[in-house]
Amino acid sequence: MDIHIVRTGGTIGAARTNDPRGRGPALAPAKPGAAPLAVPAGIRVSESRPMNILSENMTLTRWRELLSHIGDLALDGKDGLIVTHGTDTLAHTACLLSLALSPPKLPVMLVSANRPPEDPASNGGKNLAAALAAIEENIPPGVYATYANSDGRTYLHAGAELLQCPCGSEDFFSVFYGGAAGDPLAEIVDGKLRCRKARPAPPPARGFAEAFDGRFRRVLAIRPYVGLHYDDYALDKADAVLHGLYHSHTAAAFEEEGDGSASILYLAKRCARAGIPLCVAPFPPALARGEREGGVPYETTARMLDAGIVPISGVTFEMALAMLTLGLAPGIG
Repeated sequence: MDIHIVRTGGTIGAARTNDPRGRGPALAPAKPGAAPLAVPAGIRVSESRPMNILSENMTLTRWRELLSHIGDLALDGKDGLIVTHGTDTLAHTACLLSLALSPPKLPVMLVSANRPPEDPASNGGKNLAAALAAIEENIPPGVYATYANSDGRTYLHAGAELLQCPCGSEDFFSVFYGGAAGDPLAEIVDGKLRCRKARPAPPPARGFAEAFDGRFRRVLAIRPYVGLHYDDYALDKADAVLHGLYHSHTAAAFEEEGDGSASILYLAKRCARAGIPLCVAPFPPALARGEREGGVPYETTARMLDAGIVPISGVTFEMALAMLTLGLAPGIG
């Protein structure tokens, strides 16, 4: 088996160091060569390192550098590509690559860790071994993430379905679209894939790599909460706004005096005046098509649609954000 590893940093490439402010030990990107990956003998490996950062420091500029770096790699004859990455923004980069590498030419496996390699409790070795096992079993071309959760089981996720790890947690889950809630594509047991559901539908932008104009859009992402007022947000530098929803696919949507700036309808009017799209996600595909199976929508949901707010359906919030950032969602140029 012949693979190439793109190393970007993250906990899987981190080491303990002394905090420069004298606050004691801290994790920081290790110097190149200080945190080797334990690849089994007999596997041909080449490596490159376009950056060496903690993934919370990922930016659009660094995303561009990563895409450019992968695009310049000579991958003919390779059986797979592994990208080591930090967990904090793993789901965002998984969505980015799911779009940018569509249609994929080979399996691309995102590998991360909950602890640095020097820590015996690190799951980095398991995650890497799972990625290699999936490639060896000739998994179809696509973008995936392998991760050993705290339940002791190692899962394979579709990159386009991966959700952000909850704050304070060390587990990753997949979205319910295409399968049961939280159900990943497969589990890796004794080095073998055990499928748990069908592969997801292709990402919403096949052939994107050829069409991408190289420009990342600036997206203002907002999550709903009690006390949110939309006049607290400036729109002058945004190319689009992505708004999350409560679990019943709702957000505050009312027309009232006095507290109107707490309504998403107020934001919709501001976005319309600014000439930028306002999108909401995740949104059920059937509801976006106007179907009413499973019950009628709340009046707040209907008001959002009547106000011209654009639903992005069938994808996660993370994927919707990647789509908008890359100019692939409705209404963004």
